[in-house]
Amino acid sequence: MGFIQHGKEVEKLEVIIGGERHGDKGYFVKPTLFGNVPDKSKLAQEEIFGPVLCVMEPWKTIEEVIERANDTKYGLAAYVFTEDYKK
Repeated sequence: MGFIQHGKEVEKLEVIIGGERHGDKGYFVKPTLFGNVPDKSKLAQEEIFGPVLCVMEPWKTIEEVIERANDTKYGLAAYVFTEDYKK
């Protein structure tokens, strides 16, 4: 919950869905989706163990995508969506 609270309260990120505990026992979190997360956000730069997805700001060029993807020290997973599958 620490990352979710940080995103909501400190960085004032957009919560599209979720962001709360699930139930009153254990350490369960509702699936959470943050939108328009800046590259330098704690949520984008650090690993979150839980059902939390950060949708990053849109990109303009392939070079920008590569630069942004390489600008993290963890890089455990990333996905790029485009209408031009040949890129």
